[in-house]
Amino acid sequence: METLAEAQDRIFIEITSDDRDVRSEYLKRFQAQAKTFSAAMAEAVIAWRSIDDHVGKNEGLAYVSGLVYTAIALQILSMKLILSGQPVAAGNLFRQVLESIATALLCSSKDLDVLRRFIDEKYLTNNSVRDVLRHRNRLGLLEEGVKVLEKAQHFYHKLSHPTKFTIAYAMSFSTKGLYVGASFDEGKVFAYAKEINGRTGLAKVFPNFVQAVKANVAKW
Repeated sequence: METLAEAQDRIFIEITSDDRDVRSEYLKRFQAQAKTFSAAMAEAVIAWRSIDDHVGKNEGLAYVSGLVYTAIALQILSMKLILSGQPVAAGNLFRQVLESIATALLCSSKDLDVLRRFIDEKYLTNNSVRDVLRHRNRLGLLEEGVKVLEKAQHFYHKLSHPTKFTIAYAMSFSTKGLYVGASFDEGKVFAYAKEINGRTGLAKVFPNFVQAVKANVAKW
């Protein structure tokens, strides 16, 4: 049986290690998706800069730009967490990715009062994805992007609350034993692929979301 000192040492190593070996196992299988993801998110960054360059002293535009950048940054971090063997943490973060870009889209519309309510802290951003789906036409969104967003919404909802998936994360499906932190399990490759492909799919339409925000604020 493991002693208290042994458990303490194992936990300390876990919280201070960089998990390089785990990440290497993911990249052996998903490097192509990681490159596709990076290329798409780079397009989103460039599109965002053309919004941020015109912020000036416009408080409303500064909030919109901040929301777009937050969505981009969290999307990248979410993928990094998956490739580092932390799918549960990545799933929880992914919810904020979707809600950040959805809130940015809503705030970018001059016909909606979401921006004012957001600034006044009177808008519940957990409703943002739902509201984007309701106002798709008004926000100038392509059907493809809306479908990806809707699909992602259903997916993150399962990962943002404790489920059987959360329990399974700590259990090895390929050998006997439990995981404390970052892990790569051969028995879960199918699940990893689903998550990575889902984020890669969202990354491909991410530039479209940013361009939609840009088009909306141009009408202010």
